[in-house]
Amino acid sequence: MSENPIITELTPEQEALIPVYRNKWLKIALSTERIDKKKAAEAVNYFYQFIGEDEPELLFFDSPYGAFEELDRIDSYSQDIYIFNHLGRIFTSHIYDLVFDKTAREISKKLGNISFIRRIGVEYSIFNELEDKEIYVYPEYIHNYSHPIDWATNYGDFYDFCIDVLNLPFYKEKWDILQKIVKECWWIFSFKGICLICERPFNAEFDEQNNLHADGKPAIEYADGFKVHAHHGIWLPEKYGKIPSSEWRSHWLLEEENAELRRILIQAIGYNRICKELGAIELDSWNEYTLLEIDNYTEMTPEHPQNYSEPMHLLQMTCPSTGFIHFLRVPPDINSAREAITWINWDIDPEDFDIQT
Repeated sequence: MSENPIITELTPEQEALIPVYRNKWLKIALSTERIDKKKAAEAVNYFYQFIGEDEPELLFFDSPYGAFEELDRIDSYSQDIYIFNHLGRIFTSHIYDLVFDKTAREISKKLGNISFIRRIGVEYSIFNELEDKEIYVYPEYIHNYSHPIDWATNYGDFYDFCIDVLNLPFYKEKWDILQKIVKECWWIFSFKGICLICERPFNAEFDEQNNLHADGKPAIEYADGFKVHAHHGIWLPEKYGKIPSSEWRSHWLLEEENAELRRILIQAIGYNRICKELGAIELDSWNEYTLLEIDNYTEMTPEHPQNYSEPMHLLQMTCPSTGFIHFLRVPPDINSAREAITWINWDIDPEDFDIQT
């Protein structure tokens, strides 16, 4: 094999192919087609043979819920086998020796790998749902499982582009095995002598930014009834997720302890409804500004995580030209509208700028 020159930039033709490979692997990652158990078994057995292990006992589950229940029943396995540790280095030489470092990062960014898995939040949401059902997700299981979304959007698209388009030298058998597993399986927990394989969901919904999202219904559903709710990439407990966000209630804020969920509730409900439904009290006013307090809303603070709570203070601002009302949250130790305006405007006193503007 001839030595490849270092690639420092892509040609226009190569650039044009980036979306093709990105979309190819997104389709693989987000497939909801039923797993062909025969093909999945062949792919996994092929991998075990490749690393010199006996073919494992294969257990299939209708969802990650079933797989984690099985893992929860078994104290430990003799030895975990993380598939990507064996297949991850598929290039004859390290990729950054063949592609100029900056160029490789640019390709990765344009493919959208790494950031995509974080945006859609599939694993985050499923792990939260499992723990909400009191199935503890042991850290060691998180580290040794293999997920096609992770592979496809972190590695598959990048590797495929570098092999097909940039013509980099690679280990063909490793690449063949990796592609077979990603295309034929869903979540995999692989151990010496036994391998757990999860079925794909029959439904998965996302918003326009590829965040896991469905309003008033599950964002992910599996054949065994396991389902996950999410709001623009953030996991929701079923008590919120099964209800359309337009029907969420302000009084939920009084009971919700999770800061991230409170933020989502506030964002969806809006301060107008919160003030009306929770009975906001006027503390002070100054020109077009009114400082409000919701006294029966309490939350923990980083400085006082236990046995301490504080009210919500909001600055209501009325636009003099349109009459539109805005709300901004301010620290609870602020007790005058003018002080709140100063805090919002980076400590600039309102007398020093044009109030109308």
